[in-house]
Amino acid sequence: MLTMIYKQTTQVPNKLFDEQLSNLTHSELKLLLFIIRKTYGWKLKNGNRKQRDRIAHSQYIKATGISRRSLPSTIQSLILKQLIKVTDYQGGLLHTPESRKGKIGIFYAPLFHSCANDSINVRKQKQKPVQIGLYNKTKETKLNNQKGFQRQSDWERMQEILKLKDT
Repeated sequence: MLTMIYKQTTQVPNKLFDEQLSNLTHSELKLLLFIIRKTYGWKLKNGNRKQRDRIAHSQYIKATGISRRSLPSTIQSLILKQLIKVTDYQGGLLHTPESRKGKIGIFYAPLFHSCANDSINVRKQKQKPVQIGLYNKTKETKLNNQKGFQRQSDWERMQEILKLKDT
């Protein structure tokens, strides 16, 4: 049996592929993979992997091809999706563009926790059917004939979901 040893590789957490891949844009994925490479891709002298790294914008641009103009918004998007953490040298959070402006030593670290606070319980909940009828009826006239059907605005539906999540 042939055993393959990957010496010059970077391990990427499965959560990126299993939970986040479909939620990321092309630029976000490139940026996140580069941050993973610059952190988890390096071993320290004590054998541990780097948890964060100081990365200049010029490094991002050269490695990923992302434009200088779209880089700050892509970084901010990854922060809002709770996939990266941005800090200064002392570890103070720099999670707004204003807090990062003019800083020289900015450190980036990948984070891999679900956007839902209690993702295990969310996944275990039984899914409710999208529509009430026997068939997948999409025309408004057919939907109105179904008993118990009531149209909701997006805001009303979001409030209902948040109430269910709290209980």
